[in-house]
Amino acid sequence: MIIIFGNGYKDYVEAKGKFICPNCNIIQIYEVKTQREFFKLFFIPILPISEKSKPLVECKSCMNCFNTNILRQNNYYLDGSIVQE
Repeated sequence: MIIIFGNGYKDYVEAKGKFICPNCNIIQIYEVKTQREFFKLFFIPILPISEKSKPLVECKSCMNCFNTNILRQNNYYLDGSIVQE
C-alpha cells in the first residue's frame, strides 16, 4: 500500500471586483487572495500548518499581484460602478 502525504498551499479568494491595473493600464477584473499551508494526505488538505498570508490583489488578465493599497480610489464593482468610500 502506498501512502502519499506532504504539504502544500491552498488559495482563498476573499473578494472580487474591477480596478485599473498598473501593468495593463485599463480596467481589469481582480481577486483578493490569501494562502494557507496545509498538511495533505492523498492530495487532500487535512491540517492547517500556518496562518493565512497577507492579502494580495491579483489581476486576472496579466496575473500580476499587487499590495491591497492599489485599491484605494481605484476600486469598481463588477458591474463597473465605482465603490464609494
